[in-house]
Amino acid sequence: MPLYTLLSFCQQFFLLMKTILLLVAIAFGIIFPYGSNYTFLVRYLLMLMLFFSFLDARLEKEIVRKNHFVILITIIISSILVYYILKPFSLVLAQTAFVTAIAPTAISAPVIISLKKGKVEFVSFSLLLNNVVIALLIPFLLPVLMNSDSDISVGNVLLPIIITLLAPFAAAQLTKKFLPKIWRVLVGWKDSSFYLLIINIYVATSEASQYLRSGLTSEIEIVLLISLTSALLCILFFSLGWFIGGKEFALEASQSLGQKNNAFTIWISLSFVSPIASLGPIFYVLFQNIYISWELFKSHTSSKAIE
Repeated sequence: MPLYTLLSFCQQFFLLMKTILLLVAIAFGIIFPYGSNYTFLVRYLLMLMLFFSFLDARLEKEIVRKNHFVILITIIISSILVYYILKPFSLVLAQTAFVTAIAPTAISAPVIISLKKGKVEFVSFSLLLNNVVIALLIPFLLPVLMNSDSDISVGNVLLPIIITLLAPFAAAQLTKKFLPKIWRVLVGWKDSSFYLLIINIYVATSEASQYLRSGLTSEIEIVLLISLTSALLCILFFSLGWFIGGKEFALEASQSLGQKNNAFTIWISLSFVSPIASLGPIFYVLFQNIYISWELFKSHTSSKAIE
């Protein structure tokens, strides 16, 4: 078996195992919702994930494209639109769809695009741009879009988000500059941040499960609607990305727009919206991993055909 084929098979196998692990985390959160006692950890685990992501972050003007800003605007406009479309039918569903759609580019997106033999630098810049801008924009959007009875304000959302974003970035850059040996070791551990996401998903599912049991009567119906909405948003974003990227960056734009930083919006949901809203990002991360697994399998099959 050629080395490339073996490596490709191993990558697909591990991605499949990760998808199964996501299902296990969701199932455990529903059946054993003890993680609801540890929701305070979600923010700190997110900060640790961002720290790993920012370790090798680079800002170079040569890699900036118009497509990057189209992707950012698409995320913002589509999340607001889906909120107002669903609000007349269900406020809970509208809020959940908003936090699901507003999620920026996923921390692991550059890794996935490298497996697909795409342009890593394009996705890396999307990762930085989308995460920074959306993190700064959410504190101004939430008070406007959430229920008028909510006590959400710009002030009580902006500072926690800035700290959550800037502290990992500063720590990563300081480590790179003053502790280069430790930095090199930590860069090699970047992929382990996936397991931090698994813990976050278990905790968030536990909290949502407890909330559904105590606060809602039609829990099955709303969960199914959230699941369906997340699936449709996943299809929409990956598809839109192909059109935005054009011939040159179709693959990269699809990954930047479709693969989302759900750990961030899980924290936003639990902290500022409601536990049930976290189900949107939880379902989305499951659907996006199923899609990515299929994409990698398809690219592997195409490579074998060419050989």
